Amino acid sequence: MQTAVSLTAPDSSLMLDSAVDLYRHSLDEWGEKKATVLIGRHPLLAEAIAKTVRFAGAESPVLITGETGTGKELFARAVFLNARRHRRCFLSVNCAQYVGTELIASELFGHRKGSFTGAVTEHRGIFEEADGGFVFLDEIGDLPMQAQAMLLRALGEGEIVPVGSNQVKRVDVRVVAATSRDLQPMIAAGKFRADLYYRLRPLHVQVPALRDRSDDWELIARHYLDRLSRQARTPKDLSAAARAALRTHRWPGNVREVKSVVETGFHIADGCQIAPADFAGALDMSAREQQELNNARSIGEICARMSAGQVSFWDEVHRPFIERDLNRDEVRQIIAMGLESSRGSYKRLLSTFGVGQEEYLKFMDFLRHHRLKPELQA
Repeated sequence: MQTAVSLTAPDSSLMLDSAVDLYRHSLDEWGEKKATVLIGRHPLLAEAIAKTVRFAGAESPVLITGETGTGKELFARAVFLNARRHRRCFLSVNCAQYVGTELIASELFGHRKGSFTGAVTEHRGIFEEADGGFVFLDEIGDLPMQAQAMLLRALGEGEIVPVGSNQVKRVDVRVVAATSRDLQPMIAAGKFRADLYYRLRPLHVQVPALRDRSDDWELIARHYLDRLSRQARTPKDLSAAARAALRTHRWPGNVREVKSVVETGFHIADGCQIAPADFAGALDMSAREQQELNNARSIGEICARMSAGQVSFWDEVHRPFIERDLNRDEVRQIIAMGLESSRGSYKRLLSTFGVGQEEYLKFMDFLRHHRLKPELQA
């Protein structure tokens, strides 16, 4: 009986040999829908895959870092596929989707009935469910501090305590964590535990940004174009003008952005050639989203530098605002972030921002005069 041709299988010529091996292994493990596909041939990608495969043989946690859209979860799955535990379960949690400590702690470590509002039944957490296997913690930089302490205990002692319980449970879980955030400034700002960072850091895989991978974007675009063409039974390709326009693009959204741009262009293009106008809207949206992300990161970095004593508020915020390098909304965000760490106290905020106690009135007058106090604190 003849086997049907796959509509989603990648062209191996677009991949490194190590990536082809991973793909075939994942196909055997999970089937086509969850196959691990890493397109590209750049040496930085090869280095990241090689590290991932080497680290898989250990039992220690693995930390995967990289910008949004680089494919960190695919590397987490690659660790699992090459590990001794690969016949056991692989469970994942996105830490960023939970608000508050209780909910994420419950998801990870379980809870007792009645331990908090909404806890109407007993709940086994991910760590207990995955005993003997793997847990993938995505966006670990968003894990609340109390939950970080619980995770540290699980990593160091192999012990968990469900929310609302005093019963210690033993678990044997291999952890792979990923984040798109820079954890070191968060440590300086008191937002991430240094001991947890150093527990995770020894086996570290940095997934390279697409802009650092030369022409890999073209191979990725070709992969998605081939797949869409097979599915629609209508072959389409990028025009010469489209390739020229994309060749100078920085790809701030990385692989995810290439997929979005290709899909937009494919479905908007009338003929078999995709022109720049067919995906211009997708590029504009990507640029706006990246600008918002960069603003958020720069604000966090300013707070981290002040908290670490590297700079003072007067040099890092006051002067740039007066010189119009920072706008009112940005300064309000900086103040709001500082107030989170000082539990809403402007007086406690002084030491965090490198402002002397004797400058309290000057500091508050500056905020009031320029209407810089966050709305909730006004």
